[in-house]
Amino acid sequence: MRFVLVFNGTRGDIQPAVVLGTELLRRGHDVVFGAPPNLVGFAAGAGLDARPFGYDTRAHINSDVIRHGVRTGGPITRVRALAEIRDHGWNQMVDEMFELVEDADAIVTGFTTAQIAFAFAERGDVPFFVLHHAPVTENPYFSPFPGAPLTLPARVNAVSWTAVTAAFWMLTRGRENRLRQRLGLGTVKQALPARMQRYGAIELQLYDPVFCPDLARVWGERRPLVGFIDLPQGLRRRIGSDALDADTDLWIDSGDPPIYFGFGSMPVPDAHSLLTAIEEACRKLGQRALVCAGWSDFEEISTDRIRVVATVDHDQVFARCRAVVHHGGAGTTSAAVRAGKPALVCWLGSDQPFWGLQLERLGVGVSTPLTMVDVEVLEENLEVILRAKYTERAAEVASRLRSAEEATADAVDLIENSARQGRTMRLSA
Repeated sequence: MRFVLVFNGTRGDIQPAVVLGTELLRRGHDVVFGAPPNLVGFAAGAGLDARPFGYDTRAHINSDVIRHGVRTGGPITRVRALAEIRDHGWNQMVDEMFELVEDADAIVTGFTTAQIAFAFAERGDVPFFVLHHAPVTENPYFSPFPGAPLTLPARVNAVSWTAVTAAFWMLTRGRENRLRQRLGLGTVKQALPARMQRYGAIELQLYDPVFCPDLARVWGERRPLVGFIDLPQGLRRRIGSDALDADTDLWIDSGDPPIYFGFGSMPVPDAHSLLTAIEEACRKLGQRALVCAGWSDFEEISTDRIRVVATVDHDQVFARCRAVVHHGGAGTTSAAVRAGKPALVCWLGSDQPFWGLQLERLGVGVSTPLTMVDVEVLEENLEVILRAKYTERAAEVASRLRSAEEATADAVDLIENSARQGRTMRLSA
């Protein structure tokens, strides 16, 4: 079978799909992988037929419209920035989809590209799958608003989801119906989630049931919680992009286990000030800091107290650290929890505050907005997560997670079997 996987976003968005794509390839299927130009090499390094899809996401994340447009100026300036972000790359991705989906037997995509990919799935009458890294679909337990309390009444959450879904549909229905007209499809008047459900789409939840035990009961087999998908060691070695250099390996072993600091693909507003705060807070607490620059502009430093590196393999490094300070992406969250390490989430937006609150709920971490972080905030929160009870609780939660191998196998089984059933599977929805 020919599976077409198309994704936009950061490495955290792409990596789980790469794992699933390589497993489909190993099982003998034809796999085409569409990825942002800056991540095509990453997907190709895994052995996939990787092709450019959309815009350079690293450049976009570091653009003025992302860094400043939605955070500064008056309401009109911010609305214009949000509109620009909403439509950025849409036409390019639509044009590139025509070649990518040729002869597809099934289409797999992510949350941000579902509106485009679903229209092509309908045109081809092929099974459709969406990968989610957090609960981003209507449910009674979690609000659609980042940072909202986990204890809101079900009715409040329901009203919030209805409002958000309606607002997004109002903002995007024009562009979707223009795409549908181009594809020879009829005009639609209903928001995407309901249409996907009616079509028989499967929305795989790539996070562990430990975090959201009630969702499995509410959502059922159409939105299964399969667990966190991680890069297996063999695939990590093949890609090789995060291999730990010898000097960093020696630095980690040269003293007490360090605290890891890394913010992934998120643009840190003032990298110099944050690095200064990290160094000072660790000095006060008598800790060492291993800082991963990721997509931020941290200056290179290597002293007995602090070391800055470009990238690291979380699987190799986290087990050798005391605690993990990160942005709250689903991938980094899962890696820290799997390693049995308490975490401080310094979030910027999207699903990151949700994961920070979940770590707090489970007693394995604390969270705060990255914009609030200074020496005092770091020192106070690090003192909390370095307590023995947090480390003990983190180890206990780690033991309850589904293994990455089990999650990957279940996800690919579901995609493979459902795709084989094709139209019959969807009509039974």
